[in-house]
Amino acid sequence: MTEPRNAQGASVLGALVADAAALGLHWLYDQDRVAELAGDAPEFCDTTAADFDGYPAYFAHAAKQPGDFSQYGEQVMVMLQSLAACGGDYNRTHYENHFRAVFGYGGAYVGYIDHPTKDTLDNLARADREALAAANALPFDGTDNDRRTMITKVTANMKQHSGTALRNAVEQAVRRTHDNDDTVAFAHALTDALTGVAGFHGADDEQLPAVAKLPALVARYAGDAMLLSHADSAVRVTNHNDLAAESGAVAARWIEAAIAHQNTGAALDAAERAGSETFTPLLQSARERVQDSSLDVVRDIGMSCNLAYGLPGAAHILMQSDNFTDAVRTNILAGGDSCGRATLIGAVAGAVYGIGGERGIPMRWLDRLNRKEEALTLLDALG
Repeated sequence: MTEPRNAQGASVLGALVADAAALGLHWLYDQDRVAELAGDAPEFCDTTAADFDGYPAYFAHAAKQPGDFSQYGEQVMVMLQSLAACGGDYNRTHYENHFRAVFGYGGAYVGYIDHPTKDTLDNLARADREALAAANALPFDGTDNDRRTMITKVTANMKQHSGTALRNAVEQAVRRTHDNDDTVAFAHALTDALTGVAGFHGADDEQLPAVAKLPALVARYAGDAMLLSHADSAVRVTNHNDLAAESGAVAARWIEAAIAHQNTGAALDAAERAGSETFTPLLQSARERVQDSSLDVVRDIGMSCNLAYGLPGAAHILMQSDNFTDAVRTNILAGGDSCGRATLIGAVAGAVYGIGGERGIPMRWLDRLNRKEEALTLLDALG
């Protein structure tokens, strides 16, 4: 696979590269210690728990190797995989199911599970239990074995379809083995019951995982009228919280404008115009500190995972950088939740500066990604 030449592809790869580059020093909250360990080239740093001992830090990635993704980068991949599996379209049901399949018990992801992901998985499991109880309470003249068969058919199709397509698929599946109207009617009632624990099951959480999946989604829907609606949905799948959804609209417009204009200032302008009562003044406040070091600004604003810290911190870093390398290095040296800021910083800087050349994503960094070929294949599938 060859690297994409458009800003959309560069935005997604930028998010992935920035995340992987920050992994080794993620959640080390002492900027002096970060610099001591990594110097002025902190990308893809290989650290151990001993490097974090005695400092304000949390060593979360013992199972990871340089070039791997954190849980943030994995969210970018999960959205990419879901979009590719759905022919390039966002499907909330598929995305939610795929998120659970990757991060849940027995899933492909191995590594640290953050609080919103854990809470989301717990909420989904609770909703399943409630839905199953509702299904078992439905009156049915068939045998217990027939009831179990219908539940299996409905749940299998719910993993692939939604809405009218789901009802049609369920009816076809039922009639293959039980071709009578009463059983089909029960299956439809069962479908309603199993989807009846309605709404979003994301965590009530205001942290940066909320926006981690957006680089892939925005790359697909930049310039599309459905962008903000899909962004709101995707955020709420993992972070069902109004402030988190507000941040999603800001981040979506930010990345979208970076793709459209290849200019960090224009992109930040679009983020500020997204109409957020919370984040617009925070972004403007960061912008006013144009003469200050980004390390000082991030330390003053807050280095942890909260969206109210991460978005303005990312804004200042992007504003003070004029190439992808500097943006990523500054983000790592700023410490704290560097991976949380990285997906947004990398998405914007990747779209603005492209791949290769003096200012773009360094090819040697792209080659460091342990799942580079998978990412490129998924981007190819999106067109």
